[in-house]
Order: sequence, then structure tokens, then C-alpha cells
Amino acid sequence: MNEYRRIYENNKRLDTIFLEKYEEIENYYEYNCIEMLVELGEFVNETKCFKFWSSKQPNKEKVLEEYADCITMVLVFFNFYHLEIEQEYAHIESGDKLELINYLFLLATKLISKEGVVEELFGNLLYLGDLLGFEEKEIIAAIDKKHRIIEERLNTDY
Repeated sequence: MNEYRRIYENNKRLDTIFLEKYEEIENYYEYNCIEMLVELGEFVNETKCFKFWSSKQPNKEKVLEEYADCITMVLVFFNFYHLEIEQEYAHIESGDKLELINYLFLLATKLISKEGVVEELFGNLLYLGDLLGFEEKEIIAAIDKKHRIIEERLNTDY
């Protein structure tokens, strides 16, 4: 979890830059709720795990990139609520990816009503990464890459 703490600190730094740059955004929280759902959808689409009719295999690099987007978005909510990264997070006891994905969408939807689901969302997202066979070092590398992209975009008025 130490690497996730480092990632979180960098995420908070980028959130600060973003908020300074776009300080007059109304409904900032609501925009982020929608973005969380969109990022989760993009990630799930890349996994192809719900596309039972397709024989096309997912591209691991693209799946990891979208997964990093999801983790980055959840960390935005950690920052919003001033939460800290803990050692472990609970998750549902299911090895069924589809059940877990549906549960992640349910949790992400609950963010809109500001229910305290951020840590549960994070824990289940990490668990899904385990089920997909991602190693922590791959996840961290993908998030670091995403942070570099975000920072570049913030510096170039993307």
C-alpha cells in the first residue's frame, strides 16, 4: 500500500493544480461523479468480459490504462473527503467478475448521493484488478504514466 500512498499524494497534487486552474467550476463534485461512471464504463469495455459473443481478446495495456483512470478517479474522491490510504480494504466475496463489475457501478452511482462508499469502491476496484491478474507494479506504472499525461495536459491547456 505504500506505493498507493505515493500515488495518492501525487493525485492530490494534481487535484490542487486542477482546482487552481479551474477554480470557478460549479458542480465540481457532480462532474466527477459522471466522470467516474464514464471511466468505469471505458475500463469495463476494454476488458471485454461482458462481451460473451466476441472471441476478440482484450489488449492488456489498454485495459490497464483504463484501470489506472478508474483508480485515479477514485483517488479524487479520497481527496474530496480527506481520506487516507489504509493497509487493506474490504471487498465482496465473489470471484465472479461480472458480479463485481455490476457492484462497482452500483457503488459509483451511490457517489452521486454522497454516500460513504469511496473506500468500498476502491477496495472492490483493487480486488477486480487482482481477478484480472494485474500485478501491483503494473498498476502503479500505469497510474504514474496517467499522472504524467494529466500533468502535461494541465500545463498545456489541453
